[in-house]
This record gives sequence, C-alpha cells and structure tokens, in this order.
Amino acid sequence: MQAALDIAGTNAYVTYRQGEIAYSNALVWLKNISEIAMPNRAFIACITFSVGMFMSGVFDFGVAALVSLAMIAIYSSQAVYNCIKDIEGDKVNASWQPLANGQLSVGFAWKLMAALIVLGMSLFWLAAPQFVLLGAAFVLLGIFYSAYAKARHFLSYTTLVTTHMAMPMAAGYLIAGHMDLRLAVVIAFIYMTEVLSMSIKDYKDVSGDQRVGLRTLPIVLGIRKASLITFAGFCSPFFLAWIPWLVLHLNPAFLAISLASGAARIFLGLAFVARPDPTQGMETLNKFRYVRIAQMLSWCLI
Repeated sequence: MQAALDIAGTNAYVTYRQGEIAYSNALVWLKNISEIAMPNRAFIACITFSVGMFMSGVFDFGVAALVSLAMIAIYSSQAVYNCIKDIEGDKVNASWQPLANGQLSVGFAWKLMAALIVLGMSLFWLAAPQFVLLGAAFVLLGIFYSAYAKARHFLSYTTLVTTHMAMPMAAGYLIAGHMDLRLAVVIAFIYMTEVLSMSIKDYKDVSGDQRVGLRTLPIVLGIRKASLITFAGFCSPFFLAWIPWLVLHLNPAFLAISLASGAARIFLGLAFVARPDPTQGMETLNKFRYVRIAQMLSWCLI
C-alpha cells in the first residue's frame, strides 16, 4: 500500500514538473515572439490615429479600438520582416534577438508575419472595409522601408514619419473630416519636426548597420556631426510651434504644451549630444517616445 502511494506521489510530482517546464517554455516562446514582433512600436501610430479622429470632431471608440488593434498586428508583421532583413546586423549588436541567436527560425518568422498581416487586415475590414486599403499601404511601406529605404538615411526617416505619424493622423481625421488647412498644417508640422529627430534610432547599432551596408546618418557623417543634426531635429518643435498656433488661431494651451514638450526634447537632445554613444542613444530614444506622445496629444486642443 505504501509503495503504491509512493509511486502515485512520484508520478504526481513528475506530472507537476512537466507542466511547470511546459509553462516555462511557453512563456519563453511568447517572449521570443514579442521581441521580434515588437507590438509596442505601434503605440505612436495608435495615438496619432485617435488624435486625428478627435480633431475631426467625431470620435468613435469602437472604430478607434479596432483600427488600433489592426495597426498593432500590421506593424508587428513589419517588425518581424525587419528582423528577418536585419539578421546579420543583429548578430553584431543584438545577439539576444531570437532570430539572430537561432531561438526562432526564419521559416517560423515568415509564417508569423503572414498570420499577423491576415489578422490585421481582418480587423481593418471589421472597422470599415475601406480601411483595408490603409492596411495595404502600411504593409507596402513597411516592406519598402526594410528592403530599400532603411539603407538611405533621410528616406528612411521620412518613411517612418509617414507610417507612424502622418498617415495614421490623416486616416483618423478623414473618417469624418476632409482635407483642409488644419490637417495640412498639422501634417507639415509633423514632417518639419520629426524627420531629423527620427535619426536618433540609428545610434544604438552603428557597427551592425555598417556591417550590412546601411548608410544611416551617423555612418555617413560620423557620430559627432550627425548628433548635431539630430539635436536640431529635437529642438525644432520649440522654435516652430508658433507657426500652427498663428496660422490656425489656436488657444494658448496648445502653445504652452508644445513649448513644454519642446523644452523636454531640447533637454534630451543636450544629454545625447554630450555623449552620443549607443547606450545614451538607446536611453534617449526610450525617453523621447514619451515626450513625442505628449506632443501628439497637444493636437487634441485644436
């Protein structure tokens, strides 16, 4: 009797440990997927789409939620594609990446990319059939960025500003509004203040980018000279905020928020220029995202 109980206890423990190992492996697998899909990269696009809807005067929470989920799926698919294209560079600067170290296979990555595109397009269609065209534009621009534009500094920055800010903002606004001076000024301001700032992403992996033949701003000009151009981009909203404020006759709260977020950008830029190395570049990039969000939200005051 005692022997039977001992065997049962041992079997129960073995089953428990197997379940624990399976659970741990599942968490690692999901973590690896998250690291190549990078769903947080869609956050700015989701915010700018919602801000565009708010600016139009008609905000539909259901549409905003569906489109945001769709953009997360589509942007994640493009992040996966970017990781596939960046395997060689990641072996130098991001060896922890699951594709670079072999934890996930390239074949699996292609299947994941396809599944995310199907999911994103389905969610776009549920929000409104015409949004499928928006999804297709995101996919094509994402492929264009990773396959061609990424290697060409200013073209890559302009493409990222288009897909992460200008297009989502315009799409949200045009649901209930139409192309007018207000939208044109906002889009122009976004390009004027964000294209140069986008170069901050290229300081964290300069050696890897050089290895795969990319011509980013730090590689073409050198880190010191390039950091000054990046700093100019960081400073631009503080000095240009008066343009939309005057042209669109906005309230003082918009100018106050724009100047405050612009001052924060200058502070981040000064810290980066003082030490434009990969570590500082990554820290600045992470903090810069939050400042950019505050700046995007200021457009709700229009």
